[in-house]
Amino acid sequence: MKRLFAIALLVAASTAGAAPASTVEILSTGQQFAEGTIFVGSTLYYVDYGRSAVYRLEDKQPRQVWRQAGSGANGLVQDGEDLLVAGYDNGTIVRISQTGDTLAVYDHDDAERPFVLPNDLASDGRGGIYFTASGDEGDTLGKVYYLAPGELPHEVAGGIHNANGLVVSPDGKTLYVAESSTDRLFRFDVGAGGTLSHKQEFLALDTVLADGVNPRHTPDGVRIDRQGRLFVSLYHGGGFAVFAPDGKLLARVDLPGQHHANLALTPDEKFVEGTIANDSEVDGYLGALYRVANPVSGG
Repeated sequence: MKRLFAIALLVAASTAGAAPASTVEILSTGQQFAEGTIFVGSTLYYVDYGRSAVYRLEDKQPRQVWRQAGSGANGLVQDGEDLLVAGYDNGTIVRISQTGDTLAVYDHDDAERPFVLPNDLASDGRGGIYFTASGDEGDTLGKVYYLAPGELPHEVAGGIHNANGLVVSPDGKTLYVAESSTDRLFRFDVGAGGTLSHKQEFLALDTVLADGVNPRHTPDGVRIDRQGRLFVSLYHGGGFAVFAPDGKLLARVDLPGQHHANLALTPDEKFVEGTIANDSEVDGYLGALYRVANPVSGG
């Protein structure tokens, strides 16, 4: 298992009609469960759920930015000069500065209802933030909330089985949401004030990624490039996949490790940087951060 996390590894990146070899660089190890990868300028920020903390990567070294014991920090997004952190375990959305000062805490919506397992966040590019609350798969299914400047979050969609990663299209007209319990992605039309309508299934990943090896292909983090191509990190399924705006599979990248919770595109979109996690400790750590060439860069 130690060889699995060597500094350079070979990975098969299957694109239309080709299967070129790419190298995977391991940027950092020692994470308990890395999530929420985003770029702030040219710097990679991420959360470590196991440590309830936010980090940034400096010269391949994690530097702790913020920590709140018991929060279960899970998702991260930039909001102007600030960052918003989703606290999966304590039901909060926390606004922090890039240097780690706590600026505000949201623990309920505009109807005084608590958030059940806040998971991931996405900017709409217009000053608003969407975020998911996964729900408990019992009486409370997953929801999507919208946070407008100066307001409390309000619910804009519900009835989602383990609501997870989400992202807004470059034109701001579509929101994509991962439903992890069913291995599907849904899409919504975005309206005025962050409203959502016309929910429809976009991808059934167990069908489009069927490979005879992985029984499940579970979407976790979701990112999008300037051309509207979706990058879906697979908690189950071996790595990540890239889809065209019409749902066509463009590339699939297999990665080392058991789970791949989240990813981010570098600002020039030439590379993908993401997370690796294992179910049990391997040689003193559970996970890592990786970097791989974008399989559709320039395409």
